[in-house]
Amino acid sequence: PPRPRIAFEPRSRPPPRPEMKLIGAGFSRTGTISLQEALITLGLPCYHFFELMSKDADLDIWYKYSLDPAGSPLPYKALLEGYEACLDFPICVHYRELMEEFPDAKVILTVRDAEKWRDSLAKIFRTCGWVIVFALVCPRLLKVLVIGVRASFVDTFKMHLDRANWIEAFNQHVAEVKAAVPPEKLLVFDVREGWEPLCKFLDCPVPDAAFPHKNKGMSAVQRKILTVVWRDLTDVRFWLRLALVVGSIVALVYASMNLVF
Repeated sequence: PPRPRIAFEPRSRPPPRPEMKLIGAGFSRTGTISLQEALITLGLPCYHFFELMSKDADLDIWYKYSLDPAGSPLPYKALLEGYEACLDFPICVHYRELMEEFPDAKVILTVRDAEKWRDSLAKIFRTCGWVIVFALVCPRLLKVLVIGVRASFVDTFKMHLDRANWIEAFNQHVAEVKAAVPPEKLLVFDVREGWEPLCKFLDCPVPDAAFPHKNKGMSAVQRKILTVVWRDLTDVRFWLRLALVVGSIVALVYASMNLVF
């Protein structure tokens, strides 16, 4: 007898992978946290330094690059898989490479008054000085610190610690982005402008919600750093390292006392 035919349901195609639509070329402290929240509201998953801090694999990749840029090229597509936008340090200092990697993506340059930006960035370094102490025993925090120093002091300020040079670096970066990006693909954006220019640039409707204004002050940065510290504190390896450090100090002190007395 003929075999019964089996009806096969056609397999549905997997959903297309998100494509990079927007590259952020603006420095940290120019409203990037507010912009990230706005882009998420518009349905664009957004990669920010805060995202990087939450992922051990990403921390490792950026950390290795920060120590040896020539020997550790960045796998941009792997790092940004699943995201449609990317912002903030260290992304913003790689906008040219990202434009080559994602040629169809547009570029957004967040800006603000240069002196206010400098003062805001300086406040981070002043209020987060305790990070250096914790970084001695917190490996994740150490990686965050190295990545941040590489993106800011090395790649951006060229090791000029004088804050007067920061304003020059800021203005120079803005000018370079405007010169490097075709005008039709670039939005120079102050987050105080709200939804209208952003949605027009992205060709999407304006949401009913108010434009987000996050991180006025230091609270968001401090909370994120404390989250990284807590992840290390809850890792048993932290306590083993701490015991090793304390034990070594005690042994050195004890040996020194024996030599003296």
